[in-house]
Amino acid sequence: MKVFLDTNVILEYFTVREEYVTAQRLFERLHRDGDDLYMSVGSFYTIVFLTDKVLRKETSLRGASRVKALRDIMERILRTVAVAEHDGESLLRGVMNIQFKDIEDGCQYELAKKTDCDVLVTFNTSDFPSGEDTPVSVVTPLAFLSDTV
Repeated sequence: MKVFLDTNVILEYFTVREEYVTAQRLFERLHRDGDDLYMSVGSFYTIVFLTDKVLRKETSLRGASRVKALRDIMERILRTVAVAEHDGESLLRGVMNIQFKDIEDGCQYELAKKTDCDVLVTFNTSDFPSGEDTPVSVVTPLAFLSDTV
């Protein structure tokens, strides 16, 4: 199965946030099942920025040791999740999709479609369209783990 991971799912796991346990169970299941995992290059940049912010604020790491820790985390992500990229047309579809109040979510969804993903996993399903006529199922990590995909 091809699974697109929203930024929030990756952040929960790799920065050990509030929903870490659920995200951990999700990654274990995805790894066990051998699913193909995707994220957007935009997610990658956002994750670098926010993870570095967490390291600066919540650890005693400074200078080169903080940068090394950030590099280690980002390497783990890149060895776990493939990075998908938009082209101008798929970005435009994301920007112009009136189903979305948040343009970034529209772009994430369009990229999941472009990469032929079966499902997009996010903690914020209310930000995405739902229904049987949607080309990509949108589910929470818990729903995915419950096999409701």
